[in-house]
Amino acid sequence: MNTDNELITRTRAGDQQAFAGLIDRYKARIFHTTSRILGNREDAEEASQDTFLRAYRGLESFREEATFSTWIYRICVNTCLNLLESRKRFKAQKIESTPAAELPFVESPEFDFAEEDLRERILAVIETLPVKYRTVLVLFHIQHLAYQEIVEIVQIPMSSVKTHLFRARAMLRERLLDKIPHEELVA
Repeated sequence: MNTDNELITRTRAGDQQAFAGLIDRYKARIFHTTSRILGNREDAEEASQDTFLRAYRGLESFREEATFSTWIYRICVNTCLNLLESRKRFKAQKIESTPAAELPFVESPEFDFAEEDLRERILAVIETLPVKYRTVLVLFHIQHLAYQEIVEIVQIPMSSVKTHLFRARAMLRERLLDKIPHEELVA
């Protein structure tokens, strides 16, 4: 299997199939990130496509000082933040707001109905967190990125990443306790 750097070199040389290999390698992770940050499938799909389009267009400027995964996550987060900002401006202009769609998630056979329901409610509560906290929470707990990778992606100091993560967990805990009976959380 080719490394990211090999695929990048081949893409820069004009091999579009090489970039398709990068898309295949990262499409699930990018979609999961966009769906968790944005909260609905349509926006997540649009942001995922924009992420890969921006990555392709910017591949010539990619300096291999960082890993490709960190670089594309940075593009992904910026794309999501831009979309949220434009959505906020659009809502300010619009008199009535549209309801948010359900947060998509990967079906997993080991979850029974009650666990799926609980998971959906937890994901819905994550969606209510402020974007800066939600982003760090998604990158750390859902994408399993290291602190240093998150620092490079969101471009804030390590101490801020840790603070955002601490506050996100505290808000999540508080909101979950308000919305979900304690017995369901510990069962």
